[in-house]
Amino acid sequence: MARRRYPITADFPGAKTPVGSVVRFRGPATGELRGKITGIRIKHADVSGEDGSRWSVPYAAITNVESAPAVECTLVEVEEIAHRLIDEFTGRGALKSGWTFGFDLAPSRAGVCRYNERRIDLSVSYCLAATRAEIEDTVLHEIAHAIVGARHNHDGVWKAKAREIGCVGERCHRVQHSVPKWVGECGCGQQWFRQTLQRRMIGNRICAKCHGSITWRRNTDAPML
Repeated sequence: MARRRYPITADFPGAKTPVGSVVRFRGPATGELRGKITGIRIKHADVSGEDGSRWSVPYAAITNVESAPAVECTLVEVEEIAHRLIDEFTGRGALKSGWTFGFDLAPSRAGVCRYNERRIDLSVSYCLAATRAEIEDTVLHEIAHAIVGARHNHDGVWKAKAREIGCVGERCHRVQHSVPKWVGECGCGQQWFRQTLQRRMIGNRICAKCHGSITWRRNTDAPML
């Protein structure tokens, strides 16, 4: 069964507390607590407490935002950028009519082109961490996917189209907009970070530098403050 996807709009409450924000919140029985936002979800934020505790805090329970990362574009402004570009390429005839734009809560990727739905989504946490130029480039990245079709993925046809319409044409972004949940380590000190850990990765990865086995553990090293 496909996972249900909840619509995320520009007035999403989690936009007020981007990943990295330091907040105060009401605990279930311990009064007001202080912590750092490590993830944003539909109805609550993931918060790391000062003592290393982990909390799922409803947005309504956040009483104060002490500090928050600088945000270059609001979600309303991101919508305006996306609609402008989609309308531009639809008007040129490069993009078929009917394409829409929205947000999702992907913790690691920037955007996605949903071909069957004719919809382009950008991650809220990415939008809150990226610059205006990076956001525009990501929208163009997904528009290029929409123009050339799913079968091209990130091949040469897609890259040529992406560059033609003004996108940098890189496969992956470089914006860190979430706290990785898993850390991989080997004997030589190398580290790898993952948001999700697939079963095939456990006990089945070798460091290219020292050829030692990679051991995965929960990421408890992210600085609290």
